[in-house]
Amino acid sequence: MLEIRPFPAVIYNSDKIDDLTKVTTPPYDVISPQEQDFYYTLDPYNIIRIILGKDFPGDNHEENKYSRAARFFREWLKVGILKKEKDPAIYVYDQEYTLRGKRKKRRGFMALMRLEDLGSGVVFPHEETFPGPEEDRLMLLKNCHANLSPIFSLYSNPSFSLDECLKVSETLANFKDRDGVEHRLGRIRDEDKIIRICQMMKDKKIFIADGHHRYKTALAFRNEERGRSSSPRGEGFVLMYFLNMESDAVTVLPVHRMLRNLSSEELARIKSRIKDFFRVQILERKEGERAAEKEIMQMIGIAEGTPRFGMYLGDDKYYVLTLKRKPSLWEVDSAVLNGILKEILKNKTLRKGEEIDFVKDARQALNLVEKGTYQMTLLLKPLSLKKLKEVCLSGRTMPPKTSYFYPKLLTGLLMRDLKDGV
Repeated sequence: MLEIRPFPAVIYNSDKIDDLTKVTTPPYDVISPQEQDFYYTLDPYNIIRIILGKDFPGDNHEENKYSRAARFFREWLKVGILKKEKDPAIYVYDQEYTLRGKRKKRRGFMALMRLEDLGSGVVFPHEETFPGPEEDRLMLLKNCHANLSPIFSLYSNPSFSLDECLKVSETLANFKDRDGVEHRLGRIRDEDKIIRICQMMKDKKIFIADGHHRYKTALAFRNEERGRSSSPRGEGFVLMYFLNMESDAVTVLPVHRMLRNLSSEELARIKSRIKDFFRVQILERKEGERAAEKEIMQMIGIAEGTPRFGMYLGDDKYYVLTLKRKPSLWEVDSAVLNGILKEILKNKTLRKGEEIDFVKDARQALNLVEKGTYQMTLLLKPLSLKKLKEVCLSGRTMPPKTSYFYPKLLTGLLMRDLKDGV
């Protein structure tokens, strides 16, 4: 059974920080080194110093980016840059954004959730994780003793009965970010409303959208602390953002594959063997990236239930690839593509940042190949929420970078100090 609770959040003090765009960032795992530099210079109190600190010469076991993060967090609380709310609350987070000319409003809420083991039938991951990011986030959690950003999760409420409880009269923040997304943070302190929300969530299944590494990190930290103390404090709960997956404002963007640093032999092997797995349709290249992107994405998008991809190698043709065999019920497009590339490239591991990268915009993907930055791109259609739910409930997971939920939750908008307990 799902258990959620209100909590006193840690937020930036509006008396000392008057522009939240200068101190908040996207999630740590979508920030490039160049963006990290940008946020470092933007403001001395930007959350980047805590969630994605820099390594410096002379760092050691005692002094490093994790110890500095903890020091920043505690010092900022002490001097009032950050402040802790007095009363427990549930926090409502609205995001308004424009996508392909349509204005959308997404409303979710943030609360603490009792950690549930994966496989218990309550919380379901949808993507595989890597050991490296888990170790990194665990070190940050051990040093800071804080949830520095919420884990993005989905639940199903087709009747939208919970929405009535999420109406707020107290607004803590209201601003527009550099990408034009409007963010509003509200607060619910009414005890009756909080009790109703907690009761209505009890029977829900939770699907992790973003934050798989942080959820596994929270589990690992809880287990460590259980063995260390007979009177645990706050590590049994984690900060979560909950969004009704039935809302038409839930946007999942495709994640396109970008390949580079392949040998001429490997590239030739892909070109020659692709027809063994796919029916290949060739489109003559037209003038204008916008027209090309639109045509290819339309063609791969109409093949519902059948894995279909776009491919561009930088020449005068685009390729639409339709899988010949019938996929298994639980196969998603990214898994199909990963398996085929692995077979063609003789089990070669494609390393992120070396042979493979990921972009969410098809036009950008085509342009990067056109400029020669990458040798080829493979375009995918977005993952459907129906497929995500089916795969999760089956107990299976998908390859990393299968989905991109848009817009991202801002980091630094709201945090939670584990030392407060629950």
